Amino acid sequence: MIFGCLWQPIFFEEVFLQPFVFRHRLKFFILFLLMTAAIVGLIAKSKINSIKNELANTVLSDMEGEGFAKLVSVLSEAGAYVDEQTKPGSIDRAQGYRYALRQMAQWQSLFMTDHNANSPTISRCPSRLCKYGYDNPDTVYLLVGPLSDDYGYRLTGRPGTLSYTTYQVFGIGTGDGFGTGGTLETSNIDLDPDGSFEILLSARNDDDHPNHIELPAGNSQLVLRQLFRDWNSETETAYQIDIINPNPDKPHQPQTLGSSSFDKRAIGLGRFVERSMRGYRNIIANAPLNVLPKANGLVGNGGFPTNFTSNMRYELGDSEAILVEIPFVDVIYSNIQLGSLWGESLVYGARTTSFNDFQAHLDGDGVYRYVISETDPGVPNWLDATGHPKGGMFHRWQSPVSADVLPEPQTKLIKLKNLRDHLPVDHPVFTPKQRAEQLRLRLHGLHRRQNPVY
Repeated sequence: MIFGCLWQPIFFEEVFLQPFVFRHRLKFFILFLLMTAAIVGLIAKSKINSIKNELANTVLSDMEGEGFAKLVSVLSEAGAYVDEQTKPGSIDRAQGYRYALRQMAQWQSLFMTDHNANSPTISRCPSRLCKYGYDNPDTVYLLVGPLSDDYGYRLTGRPGTLSYTTYQVFGIGTGDGFGTGGTLETSNIDLDPDGSFEILLSARNDDDHPNHIELPAGNSQLVLRQLFRDWNSETETAYQIDIINPNPDKPHQPQTLGSSSFDKRAIGLGRFVERSMRGYRNIIANAPLNVLPKANGLVGNGGFPTNFTSNMRYELGDSEAILVEIPFVDVIYSNIQLGSLWGESLVYGARTTSFNDFQAHLDGDGVYRYVISETDPGVPNWLDATGHPKGGMFHRWQSPVSADVLPEPQTKLIKLKNLRDHLPVDHPVFTPKQRAEQLRLRLHGLHRRQNPVY
């Protein structure tokens, strides 16, 4: 209606504006054009902004899918790698598929946490999934993190009765390898009179704290390995982590995981799983067959510097067994265990797939004798292959006085029926009743470590 009136000056003049307005109708017309242009401009600007937002949302949407797509592709590639390494229908293939899923589940809890370096947490294994790299059946692993060299941290401990604990910093996002950093162990920690202690985690140690672990640049985590020899009586240390805040008046509030963070972390998780799928598979594939070599240190490979290890790949034929003989060495702790071809510990609560120096029988001549077989050979130290005719075996010696004192183990592939011909005459016969009690105690000890309420 208004547009029509402007183009009808007589009607406009007589009815609405009076003579004064009519004389200035040109000015009103120009003003109207300016107002119309402004309105059109606002509409155009709004439309342009809408298009920009739509494009931005489209790009963001594409980016948001990148991290998740990476994880999907990693699982697909992991499955193809498992197929390449195993035979159809084999136990190794089934466990390879599970290994890929376990790696994704295990490490996503590290990469996808809502906690930041200003609010680190302590998580424990075996209460959580931690099947990786010959995970030690005798160890309670505590993971403290994430940590950052931007802060300092105070780890306090109230000790139990464990014989030994190691502390080791691992870098996060360091590229290839494990990115190992500073370490401490029970033998070089200063204790308070009541046995409690404090460890300083920081980039610097200006006050010369006696128990200091240096944090590397960037993000990191602290791994504690608490070694249990007697699963059914020893008690572990109770820990607490506190941040040394450079601004004590500022609350510590972790950032909630958002879209951009998810993509970065998911891509990092995918890359880590890619490496882990091949890492221990290659170690076991390249280990000597049915021969356990003399131990060596693990420095540079993610292990603790004072932990000496030996690794072999085993293969059993029908009705065969492998006899492993290892002379006694006076060390803080030692153990032996079986693992899958993917470097996972086998079921160790309900099966005898591992022994430490407290659990194992020592013969009168000072030699530990272990037997790897599919069926129970009637000996105390039976390493139950649990349906794995092929797998890996791992041995640890913690803190020997020197590498020179460590023995060279002996292995023999024999027919199971001839086993007694290769054992000392006084080597015990282990009855089914004794095996049942042995397994009961193992499972009870595992439950105790999974639920540490003493």
